[in-house]
Amino acid sequence: MLSKEISRLRDKDIRQRRKAVRRLFEDGDPSALPHFIPFLNDPDEWFVERAMIAIERWYDGMDRGIAHALANSEFAERRLLAARVALRLENPRGTLSELTRDGDLKVRIAAWKGLMRLDSEESKNALKSMDTAVRKMAVDNLFESGLVNEKVMNELMSDPASAVRNAVAKNISDRNLDDSAKGAYDRFVNDRMGVEDASEAIIESPVLALRLAWVQQYLASTNPKDVTLLTKGFRNSSWMEEGAAVDMVLEHASDQLLERILRRGKGDLVEGVCLRVIRDRNRSSSTKARVVLDRIGRDPSPEFAESLLAEELITDHELSSSISLLVRETLGVDSGMHEP
Repeated sequence: MLSKEISRLRDKDIRQRRKAVRRLFEDGDPSALPHFIPFLNDPDEWFVERAMIAIERWYDGMDRGIAHALANSEFAERRLLAARVALRLENPRGTLSELTRDGDLKVRIAAWKGLMRLDSEESKNALKSMDTAVRKMAVDNLFESGLVNEKVMNELMSDPASAVRNAVAKNISDRNLDDSAKGAYDRFVNDRMGVEDASEAIIESPVLALRLAWVQQYLASTNPKDVTLLTKGFRNSSWMEEGAAVDMVLEHASDQLLERILRRGKGDLVEGVCLRVIRDRNRSSSTKARVVLDRIGRDPSPEFAESLLAEELITDHELSSSISLLVRETLGVDSGMHEP
C-alpha cells in the first residue's frame, strides 16, 4: 500500500498525486516522510503545505539536514517550522539560538519557547530580548520553574513594558512565592508603581488590574490628574464587557472617576452600568444626576429611559429633574417627575 501511493506521488496527473498524498496521511506511516521533502520545492503551494505538515507530524530529528534547510530558508513559515521541530534534534540549542535572532517575530517567539523548554535557565536570557512578547513568555516560565527570587523580581518589575509587569502581577496572584520575592514585589509597587502604571494595567487586562490593591487605591482617588489618567485607561479597555471588572469598578471607583468613564459611549453595556450607579445608595445624588444628564444626546434607549421611571429613583429633586429631561428627549413626553 505504501509503495503504491509513493509511486503515485510522481504521477503526471496532479489529481493522482493529490490522492496519493491524502492516502499517505490517512495511513500515517512516518516512513513516508522522505518522499514528501521534494514537495518543498514544488511550484504548487498545495504540495508545499502538505510537505510542511508531514514534517511537523513525522520528523524525528534524525536527519539534521531537514531542520537545517528549514532554518535557513528564505521563507518565514519554514523557519517557524524549524523552530517548532528543533527540539527533536539531538542537540537543538544551536539551531534554536540562531532562530532567536530571526527577522520574523513569530520565529523568534517559537525559538525562545523551544529554548526555555530545553532549559528553564534560558528564561533569564529571554528577559534581555527586545521583544515584549518574548519577555512576557519568560516571566511565566520563570514562575513555573521556581526561578523567581528577589534579584529576578527586581529585574522583572523594572521592565519598560506594562505587559511584562502585568504578567508578573498575574503570577503573583496565582502562585505562592517565598517571602523575599513577594517582599521585593511589594516594595517595588509601593515605591515605583504610579497612576500611569495603573492606567496601562487596565488597558492590558482590566480584571487582573482591578484585583490589585495598589490599582484599587488609585481608583478611589479624587485627584483630577489621577482621574484623567485612569479615564484614558478605561476608555481604551474592554472593562464593560467583563462582569467581574464592572463589579470591582463600582466597588472601588470614586464618584469623580465613575462620572468620567461613563460620560462617553452608548449602548446596552454603558446603560447597564449607569443604572447600577443610579441605584447605588452609596453614590451621591449629584453624581447620579450627572450620569443621567450625560446620556442626553447619546441616543439612550427607550428601555433605559423607562427604567429610570422606577418609583425608588424619584425621591431626590436633582435626580428627578435630570431624569425628566432625559425622558422628554427619549420618549417625547414630560414625566412630571420634577414637579413637587
